[in-house]
Amino acid sequence: MTFQPPLSGLEKLFEPQIPPPGHDLRDFPHVPRRALSANAKWIGRAGELLVESVLLRIGLVSAQLPEFMPADCIVYHPDALLRVQIKTCSKPRNGAFHFNVSKGYHRSPTGVRPYDRSDYDLLALVALSENVVRFTADRRQTQSFLVADVPGLRAYPRRSFDDALEGIGLASCDATTSDTTPTAQY
Repeated sequence: MTFQPPLSGLEKLFEPQIPPPGHDLRDFPHVPRRALSANAKWIGRAGELLVESVLLRIGLVSAQLPEFMPADCIVYHPDALLRVQIKTCSKPRNGAFHFNVSKGYHRSPTGVRPYDRSDYDLLALVALSENVVRFTADRRQTQSFLVADVPGLRAYPRRSFDDALEGIGLASCDATTSDTTPTAQY
């Protein structure tokens, strides 16, 4: 029997990346801006998981895409596979949640640049402090929604998704299902 010794350092890949005890996000959203900046990846991941949760609750399955892809997840709509880009805002500013819809990082070799039209189909805007998601087909680079919109998004999480589907020419999931297709009840 042959034995393959483990490669040194490879075990680090399988260790959970858990914030240490006393992590500076434990009181989110009541944390200083520097803590939000220092934990941007954690904030973004929390937004992605909230989108997945909302999609599951409205009867749609999604799958996360690798980080190097232009979209964050694929949604399995009855008529199409939808590429969804997710942007997360931690806290409102001046009565609204503001989003910069661009790809890249300021200090990266390629910098910050706009998305190509083919990069995604729908945009999910996450107001993380309020645990709500607004879906849209709008492709503007700067987007926002009011804090006053939060109760409606919370009460009817599917409404903005159906509006976004209409914006790209697809019917809501109810309109596309037949009696032979099993779907979740809304």
